[in-house]
Amino acid sequence: MNETNLPKYFWADAVSTTCYVLNRVLITPILKKTPYELFKGRKPNISHLKVFGCKCFILNNGKGNLGKFDSKADEGIFFGYSLHGHAYRAYNRRTMLVEESMHIAFGEINQNIRKVLRQVQMMRFLLDNKLILDCRKNQRKVVNC
Repeated sequence: MNETNLPKYFWADAVSTTCYVLNRVLITPILKKTPYELFKGRKPNISHLKVFGCKCFILNNGKGNLGKFDSKADEGIFFGYSLHGHAYRAYNRRTMLVEESMHIAFGEINQNIRKVLRQVQMMRFLLDNKLILDCRKNQRKVVNC
């Protein structure tokens, strides 16, 4: 919330989303079940869970006439899950409103994490193929072990 410079009254959405996730993930130690399992009698589906506060893009379908060069999506911030259906709640930065929509694309991974993941994948590739970079000399040679 602090990273995106949003007002403090959005903390209520943060608490609501936290309760939603904890009811589906937190396991009670005695019964070895989640609160959702105790209430509904079945395991919860958690494949739809997203990272709170991540950047998202809200599709502009049916919200008025779009011109030829108008944007088809608005940038937003993911806030949580709808209480009344299978929709997501997101803050639309262009209209400055919280919207509920099923048509949202998420950008959960930021650029710094992508760079680190690429470096880790490269190191795993080098280790798996037993390739070592000889950095002791100024020349970078790939040597087979």
